[in-house]
Amino acid sequence: MRLFVCFCAVLLLACCIQSVAADDRYHFVTKWGTYGVEDGQFAYPRGIAVDAGSTVYVSDTENHRIQTFTWNGTHVTTWGTYGSGDGQFNSPRGVAVDARGIVYVTDTNNNRTQLFNATGGHLATWGESGSGEGQFNTPRGVAVDTAGNVYVVDTANARIEKFNSTGGFVTAWGSNGSADGQLNSARGIAVDVAGNVFVADTFNDRIQKFTPAGEHLATWGVSGSGNGQLNTPRGVAIDTAGNIYVADTGNNRIEKFNSTGGFVTEWGSNGTANGQFNYPWGLAVDTAGNVYVADTDSHRIQVFSTAPVPEVVLVPDGAGSPTDTNGDGLYDDVNGNGRKDFADVVLYFNRMSWIATNEPMAAFDCNGNGRIDFADVVWLFNHL
Repeated sequence: MRLFVCFCAVLLLACCIQSVAADDRYHFVTKWGTYGVEDGQFAYPRGIAVDAGSTVYVSDTENHRIQTFTWNGTHVTTWGTYGSGDGQFNSPRGVAVDARGIVYVTDTNNNRTQLFNATGGHLATWGESGSGEGQFNTPRGVAVDTAGNVYVVDTANARIEKFNSTGGFVTAWGSNGSADGQLNSARGIAVDVAGNVFVADTFNDRIQKFTPAGEHLATWGVSGSGNGQLNTPRGVAIDTAGNIYVADTGNNRIEKFNSTGGFVTEWGSNGTANGQFNYPWGLAVDTAGNVYVADTDSHRIQVFSTAPVPEVVLVPDGAGSPTDTNGDGLYDDVNGNGRKDFADVVLYFNRMSWIATNEPMAAFDCNGNGRIDFADVVWLFNHL
C-alpha cells in the first residue's frame, strides 16, 4: 500500500511539472558582430527588426546609426550619423519595419521618430520634446500594425502613443505606476495580427497587453528568475502563431509565452559563448520562426531556431567530422583534425561541390553570400 501511495505521488508530481515540447527547444544558429565602428560592428545595439524578405535592421545605438544585414549576418548597408538633422541620430533605440518596407526608428535622445525607406532614404520625422500629443520624452520601443498604425513607447512620460500611417496623433494611454495599465520605464513593444499591443513594462517586471485603443486586457510576470518570472524585461516580439517572446534582460535569457501569457520555454544564461547573453535587449522573429536577439553588451546579434540541426558528416578525404574551432557558427576545421590550417582550405577547394550538396549552408557559407563558392575559400584562407 505504501509503495502504491508513493507511486501515485510521483505520478502526480510528474503531471504537475510543465514540460517543454521537443519543437519548442531553441538552438543557436549563427551570430555576427563585435565591438567597433566599422560596418558589421556595433556599440551597444538595442533595437532589431526583420522584414518579410528576412532583411535584418539593427539600431546600432552608440554608433548613432542603423545597419542592415541578410538573415545570416552579411552586411548590406549603413545609414545615419550623430546629430539632430534629418537622417541623423542621437542614441536610436527602437526599430520597426512595415509591410511596405518603411523603417521606423525612435531617435531617443532627439525625442522623435524618423521614417526611412529600406535603403536608408529619409522620408519623414515625427515629434519633438514634450508631454503633449505627439511629443516625446526619451521614446524607446516602436511597433507597427497591419493597418499601418504606429505605436511608440514614450518612456519618461510613462505612456504609449499611437499614430496613423501619416504621423497623425490618434491616442495615448498610460501613466506612471504599478497598477494595471500603468507603466514604469517601459521599453519594448509589439503588435499581433489582431492589433493587440504588448508592452515590456520594464521596471514593473511584467508584460501588459492592451487593445489597439489602449484598453487593458491582461498582465503577466512577477519579479524573479523562475519560469514565467521576469527581471527588467526590455524587448518583446510576436511570431505568426501569436506566441510572445520576451528579452528577460536582468536574467540574461529569452522567455517564450503563448498568446494568453502561459509560459512555454526559455533559453540562455549569462556569458559570451554561443547561446549565452550579456544584457539582451531587442528581439525579432521572422516568418520561418527564427528568433533574432540584440545581445547588447556583447555587441552582437544572435539567431536561434527550433528547426532540426542538419547533420554535419565527414567531407570525403577528411580525417573526421568538421568542427567549429572558434564558436562563430562556421565550420573552419573542414577536415576534422581538431585545428584550422591550410589543409582545410585545400579540402574546401577540392570539395566545394560536395559540400554545397551535402552540408548545411549556414555552417559552410563563410562569407555569408548565400552560396558555397571560391569566395568562401578565400575567406577561409584569410582567417587562418
